Amino acid sequence: MNEYCETYIKISKDALIHNARFFKKDSQKKLIAVIKSNAYGHGLIEVGKILEPVSDLFAVASLDSAVSLRKVGIKIPILVLNPLASDYALVALEHDIMITVSSLAELKQFEQVIKDSESPLKLHLKIDSGMNRMGVKTSSEAKDIIEYNSKLKIVGIYTHFHSADDEGLSKKQQKLFKDIYEALDTDFEYVHMCSTSAALNKWDLDFTTHVRIGLGLYGICESSDVKPVLSMYSKIMIKKQVLLNETVGYSARFKAREDTWIGVLPCGYSDGIIRANTGRKVYIDGYYCEIVGNVCMNSLMVKLPHQNVSCEVELIGPHISAIEIAKHLKTISYEVVTILPPHIKRIVE
Repeated sequence: MNEYCETYIKISKDALIHNARFFKKDSQKKLIAVIKSNAYGHGLIEVGKILEPVSDLFAVASLDSAVSLRKVGIKIPILVLNPLASDYALVALEHDIMITVSSLAELKQFEQVIKDSESPLKLHLKIDSGMNRMGVKTSSEAKDIIEYNSKLKIVGIYTHFHSADDEGLSKKQQKLFKDIYEALDTDFEYVHMCSTSAALNKWDLDFTTHVRIGLGLYGICESSDVKPVLSMYSKIMIKKQVLLNETVGYSARFKAREDTWIGVLPCGYSDGIIRANTGRKVYIDGYYCEIVGNVCMNSLMVKLPHQNVSCEVELIGPHISAIEIAKHLKTISYEVVTILPPHIKRIVE
């Protein structure tokens, strides 16, 4: 889709591989590459194919994503992080996909579905160390799951930091996870607790086997050791002169204070450039140019320094980082990229 549109995304293969290798070297652990939510907007299949040789496991949010990876030939282990309806357990088993379990009740439901299968369903046990979202909170709950005699195989255990920039809260979560892990006295193949920020802040523990890296893989975290992977471009399709006191766009939000040249781009909030982007800058020919007027569904307007600028426009990239855009939007860099829809063409370079 979007083969003939002038708005597109570039994905840097070299930057992606560099970032993956950095986290493996820095942590001295195996790598769980988190490629959920269409690989944070970068493209599930494109990123999966690039990262498979340097990753030890892929983590996704949905069974649909996991099956999609299998269908294009991805062979490495895959874990579904979100809760899974028990009805889909056989699909996970068929495609050799690991799933997360957060309670004994879930375990029993999965068992009923796969009771006639020959192979065991592989699971990761989620520990709730303070996030209060998914997982068990006590060692007794965890033991009940581990000791339950079934055709389900618990191969991994993990938790998630909710405030990795807070030392006190993070150490509290470390202790709770360690206490439960040690109480189980079980040899897990996968033990993981650190996401990008937790890994960079060194909250990992010696007994873990993997780091679980998402945002850092894409180079949009606050670290000088990683490189941004995604850039997004469009083209000026129309150049129009707006005269003094004329307005631009819906609700007449922009009014020209002098005769002004604007450029019209064929992208808008249906392409992930939400309305709150009005007022922020894009980069054209060495100039930082303001988005003016309300962003439309399929178009937006930018104020040009003169009529003769080139047509190529950087929306996200070397001069306009996702982190800077997030600050303008008063949000986080995750949101800037994950809302970029699949219909936009991705070009791997």
